[in-house]
Amino acid sequence: MKIPEIIKTGFVSSSPWLLALVFLSYAGAEINSRINSAAYAYPRAVVSYGLANAKTDDEVIATVETWKRDAWGAQIGALRVLCENDRDYVNSLGGSDVGARVCRITK
Repeated sequence: MKIPEIIKTGFVSSSPWLLALVFLSYAGAEINSRINSAAYAYPRAVVSYGLANAKTDDEVIATVETWKRDAWGAQIGALRVLCENDRDYVNSLGGSDVGARVCRITK
């Protein structure tokens, strides 16, 4: 089957625009990814510093419970931000259900 000439002309004339659109969407996604990474760097640093001595899942939970009981605002606030926006990081703090338990404690 032969492609009509009008379709060929239309595609060739619009291909720079399509290329620009693809590039802009890629650039937008990359910029958004970097902004999110930078936005959650401080909360991650606060939590990882506070949990540096916690070796087991139970120690992680006990430390977070202590922060909540003693009203450690920076740590609890950082965990709330991470629970809402970077759940993968919170889940990486320990075993299978540590992330869910940590987020439940900080609410």
